[in-house]
Amino acid sequence: MIEIKRYESELLSSNMYVIVEGKHAIVIDPFEDTVPAQGLKIDYIILTHEHYDHISGVNIWKEMTGAPVLCSKACAENIKNPKKNLAYYFKEFCELQTWMELDEIPTLDSEYSCSADQTFENEIDIKWWGHVFKLFEIPGHSLGSIGIMLDGKEFFSGDSLLENSEIDLRMPGGSRKKWKEIGSKRIKTIPEGTRIWPGHFKEFCLQQVVEDRR
Repeated sequence: MIEIKRYESELLSSNMYVIVEGKHAIVIDPFEDTVPAQGLKIDYIILTHEHYDHISGVNIWKEMTGAPVLCSKACAENIKNPKKNLAYYFKEFCELQTWMELDEIPTLDSEYSCSADQTFENEIDIKWWGHVFKLFEIPGHSLGSIGIMLDGKEFFSGDSLLENSEIDLRMPGGSRKKWKEIGSKRIKTIPEGTRIWPGHFKEFCLQQVVEDRR
């Protein structure tokens, strides 16, 4: 019986997901806490996009588990560069952002980088212990953003679909043009009633069609 476990990091409460089937697991957007891996064989580490708060645990998880990192080709290029993955600017971003109250700035590595083992363009299906993960690109919030549909009913959206929030297209590497032409159109294909597991905050049920952000 598959189980989805959500963990919040101190980096703007970004979510890490550990999806468990038996003794096997897939990790999405890891941060540095590897306790959830105990007793499990990690088969994949998947990244929804390249921003520092969603990749900060990649290196420690790779070292500990040996699991391959899978992401879009664009994401793979950007996670190698601290300026493109935003680690270099993340302290300033934490100070300037207004959507979350911070008592203090979390510990950051402004030179952080990591690497992918497997990449794809457009879309790819992963068959895993009787389940199917469909990964597809949804550029806009970042060039490397993807969505992950699990068995046609659970969707891991990264920062490309948040409950009652417009998608931030102003981040370095974001693209309003690509969101309008590609990203938003693919988001609109997600059926109503799908359970959404976002990059921040708790899961929710998709109740209405997502409108273009202009």
